[in-house]
Parts: sequence; structure tokens; C-alpha cells
Amino acid sequence: MSVNSYDPGVERCTALAIGKDATASGSVMISHGNDCPTCDFRVAYVPSMSHPPNTFLPIWPDFDDYPRFITSSSLSPTSLKPTSVSFAEIYSTTIGTPSTQLKPLGYIPQIPSTFSYIDGAYGIQNEKQLSFGESTCDAILGMRSKPRGFEDGKALFGIAALSRIALQRCDNARCAVELMGGLAVEEGFYGGNINSWINGDMEPEKMGYAEGGEALTIADKHEVWIFEICPDDTGEGAVWVAQRVPDSEVCVVTNTFQIGKIDLKDEEFFMASQNVYDVAVREKLWDPEGDVAFDFAQIYRAPMGHQLPNTSKTSKRVGATMRDRRRWVVYNTVAPSLKFDGFREDTWDDSDTYLPFSVKPDHKLTQEEVFRIHRDFYQGTPFDITKSAVGGPFGDPYRGTALPDESPFNDSEEWNGTFERSVAQLWTSYTTITESRAWLPDWVGARVWYGPHSAVTNAFVPIYPGAAKSSNRFPKAFEVGSLLSFDEESYWWNVCLVSNYAARFFSFTLEMIQDAQEKVEGHLLRMTSEAEQRALELGETEEGFKFLENMQQDVADYAMSEWKVFFKRMVSSFHDGILFKRGDDGSCAIEKKMAYPAWWLNFLGPKNAGLSKYNTAEKEMGVSMDEAAGDGAHMFIFSVAAVSMIVGLVAGRMLPAITRGNSYEAIPQ
Repeated sequence: MSVNSYDPGVERCTALAIGKDATASGSVMISHGNDCPTCDFRVAYVPSMSHPPNTFLPIWPDFDDYPRFITSSSLSPTSLKPTSVSFAEIYSTTIGTPSTQLKPLGYIPQIPSTFSYIDGAYGIQNEKQLSFGESTCDAILGMRSKPRGFEDGKALFGIAALSRIALQRCDNARCAVELMGGLAVEEGFYGGNINSWINGDMEPEKMGYAEGGEALTIADKHEVWIFEICPDDTGEGAVWVAQRVPDSEVCVVTNTFQIGKIDLKDEEFFMASQNVYDVAVREKLWDPEGDVAFDFAQIYRAPMGHQLPNTSKTSKRVGATMRDRRRWVVYNTVAPSLKFDGFREDTWDDSDTYLPFSVKPDHKLTQEEVFRIHRDFYQGTPFDITKSAVGGPFGDPYRGTALPDESPFNDSEEWNGTFERSVAQLWTSYTTITESRAWLPDWVGARVWYGPHSAVTNAFVPIYPGAAKSSNRFPKAFEVGSLLSFDEESYWWNVCLVSNYAARFFSFTLEMIQDAQEKVEGHLLRMTSEAEQRALELGETEEGFKFLENMQQDVADYAMSEWKVFFKRMVSSFHDGILFKRGDDGSCAIEKKMAYPAWWLNFLGPKNAGLSKYNTAEKEMGVSMDEAAGDGAHMFIFSVAAVSMIVGLVAGRMLPAITRGNSYEAIPQ
């Protein structure tokens, strides 16, 4: 095995669930970092609908890659009214094999009326304040099912389809859990590896167990739950479990099942499918007569975990970096008094030891503090991903595939491992942070903070399901954009522009980015607070809906304008290896030169640094570079670092998210 730096084409989402007594505002909050470089970043409004008797709802395959499939059929769970010509044209584009994608996998009876909701790669939030986040998980039974439409396929539902149906039909989290679980058991569930079936990579050894399970964070106005699901042993049903997060606590899901020991007699906090024990017994995953307590995560997880090779001598260590260290950094941030140890590697052995299901934060969390969690890259800890030579002299957090297949280091035990996997990611398509606020009427209380592209370099903006009731649309800045073409009218692309330029001089640009985020997000929090009061005065009327819609447009215009101006200011401040400043008289002055730090030059050494006296002849230079590389490690790191410096010039790449400051600090009291 070579260095496993996680394939950018694979989703690995981080999702938080925060109870109402753990937030400063009293809202129930969940979040979802949709870490996926090929996913469709646009959000869409799906209006409420009425349906005649004896109609059926087609269930489409789960596709989150750009452009995700949305049909114009009024029977579709993702139907919407086109918001512009380009939007309709893009969404009519098919992906993969048309004969497969244009056909529903099956149908279920439609209900008389459905709720409106915000749609993304998964369902996000509906008009009743029901909200979702997602994190794909490994599952030992993940390869037991295939979607209908494929050879021997019997499963009807993926997690995106289930989330959308729940948002259409439910107004609380318990309803959503029971509805999704019941449909999956009855009609079959397939995991997040459907793209592998579509692309023809249908051999289990290619697909693995990594995407076979799913977890959802589910919030309503009063409660927040974790829902975990995978195929059953027959391929025709599902196994699932759900656990409520205590109102005063925070839970984080990091691409693996973490609901451990369950007590189904405690109906306030646990739910599960009726077959949850039977399947484990049939598959010899658990012995009810033995002395080991039933532990859902330990039983239904995959042996090596999420997106890990099936043959690794260091699988536990790799698992710790891929999953548990993210849990550690979130819990250490919100509850530093608990003094969890980030170096522990035994958290995989027992779901209920060391890192718990959820923790009580040392103080109640604000929206801004949740934003910062999604901007975390282990700064100030021994795991800081910017503090290595791979990040180059200016701390670029980009991490790509470390070694090509033909590399001589593939069989090197020394290179057996993985880069750290932080909450913040290079390839996040968007991050959502939802609020469900019981003290407000639904049309105002439902609110989503939407941050396109990297959370490090975006500004979160509020989106209200109630703001689209009049026109059935959101501002154009949130609805348009292609991964394949720069669009200055797309908020995602304006953030992408900032991200990719900032990555070149990351250690210098970070502070400026954070100042801009504080300015914009602070203004939007104040602006929406005042606007919501005015909307409440107008009431749930056409005038009130129109006011909220106009406010939503003002939010989009403000964020777009600020980020366009910020990009120009950043470029004019940082260019040509120099940080410029304007003098009091308007003159141009050099504040500092972005010189290579001494540690970087010392690491490279004079030969690898390319000093002219070592370049007297092409042959001699080649020899000296080879010699300087030694066992190949220095040469590899130097090459990757060079790539990391220029990757910021490539549109479409992004920079992982980060929290405030140069040192890692707990959220202040």
C-alpha cells in the first residue's frame, strides 16, 4: 500500500447535530459539509404540491454529481419550476447511461399534499423546520444490495431519495425516522456507491464496503436524531437504528456508524428496525448467547472502515486519522474540559469507550462558532495540515493523491499511511447549517446557512424556505453555475475564485479572509434579525412572504458584492510575491515580501532549492537532485509542494476550511 491520501472523487462528509439547550439561541441545529468535488453545488426550491387520488411517486436513482438529475414531472420528489433558461437546460442534461437514468427505479403511492423544501445533493430543510445533514458510512453488508434496474437489483431507495420523501411528508424528526426506515425495510436500500454501478465498476473488490452505509442528522423544532442505515443480508431490505442526541449535547458523525449499545425499551432515545438483531445473528456478526453486548456500530461497520484499502497493516491508525480524529477535534473544541487525547487509537474497538456518542459543550454554541468548526484544519495541534513540507512554504492545505500507481514507494512500509483528514476540506461543494426555531412560526423559523465551496473562504448566507413561497425560486446566485464553466453570477464561483488565489499565499491571506467573514456574517446576522421582526409584523400573508423574498435577494446581492470586492482587494494586496499597502497620501508601499521561511529553505537544502552554483550543467544538476532526494522522500515532498503552490491557479479546485487564528484554541467562554 502507498500513501492513502483519500481520493478526491469520494465523498467524506462531516455532520453535526446540536440540541436546543446546547445552542446560544435555543434553536436546534445540524450541519453538513458536503465534501465532494463533483457534486452539484446549487440549491433549489421544491414547492408544496397537491396530487389527485391514485397517483404514484416515481423514485429516481440517487445522483449528486453535477448536474444532478431533476425531472420536470410533478410526480418527481425533486420537481421544480425552472428559474431561468440556463437552469432548466442544465437540469435536463442526463448523466451516465440515458436508458438507465431516465427511468425511475420504481414507484410508491403518492399522498394528497406535500410540503415545500430546500433541495441540494440531499434534502436540506422543509417549510415545517424539519432538517437533514448527511455522512456516508462504511458497512459490512454494503455490497449486499443493488439498485433496481441493474442485474439482480432489488433495492429501491438511496439516502437522498429517502431524505426528500421525508421532507415532503413529515413535520418532525420521529416521523422522518419511522417513514424512511419503514420504506427502506419494505422496498430495499442501497448505499452511496450507486455511481459505481452506473459507471460499470460493479465488482465488489472495486467498490468495497466504504459507501455501503449512510448516516443522517435529523432535526425538528424540539429534537435532533442520528439515523444510521445499511442494506440487510438479503439485498431486499435494510437494517437501521436511530438515537436521539440529548438536548444539551453535541454529536458529530464522521463517515462511520457510531451508535453503539442501544436500549429499545427507552423509546425516548432509541428506535431501530425489527430485524436489527436477527440479521446480525444470521450473518454470525453477533452471538446473543455470548458475553458481548449488542453494539450496532461494531457489528455493522466494515472491517477497515470508510474508503480504506482492504489490506492495510496500519488500518487502525489510518482509521483514527480518517474518522476518530475529526470527532476528537470537534469534541475537544466544544468541550476542552473533557481533555480528550487526540493520539488515542483505540476508539475503533468499542463504540462506547473514550470518544462518546455525544458531549455537553462547556458553553452554549453560537452560529459563528459552528461556522468555525467547519473551518477547522487542526490548526495549533500536532495534526495541523498546513505545518508540513507538503503544504509548501506558505501552508497550502491542499492534499492530493500522494503517489502514482507506478511509484517505487508503493511497497514501502515507511510510506504506509495517510495524510490527516480534517473537518475542513479542499473539495467541499457546499456546507449547510440549519436552524429550527420553535418560538417562531415555521415560515420565518426555518433557516439554512448556506456556504458554497470551501468553508475556509466563503461567507455563510441565510436561506429561508419561506422566502420562496411567492415566486417558487431562490436568488439566481444560489441556483446557477456549472462545474465546467466560470460564471460570475454564481456565488459558488466567486468563492471558488477567492479560494484558489488565497491558497497560493495561505499563511498571508488567511487573516484577511477571516476579517471579511466576520464582517459579512456579522452584518447578515444583524440584518436578518431586524428583517425577521418586520416580517412577523406583516404576518403570514402575501405581503409578508414578499418581504421575506426581497430580504433574501438583498442577502444574496450583499454577499455577492462583498466577495467580488474582496477578491479584487486580495489580489491588489497580494501579488508578485509582495504584500502591498496604501500610504496615507495614496502612495504605494511594500509592507513585506513573501519570502521563503528559513525552515523551508533549511528543509530543502541548497541543492534542492536550486541555487545557481549547483546548476552548472544539466547532467550535474540531475545527479545532485537525485542525490539530494536520497531515498526519494525529499524529492517527493518537494514535487508535491510545488504542485500545491500552483494548484490555486486551477479553477475548480478549492482550499479546505479553517478556524480563526494561528493557534488552536477552544471556543472562548
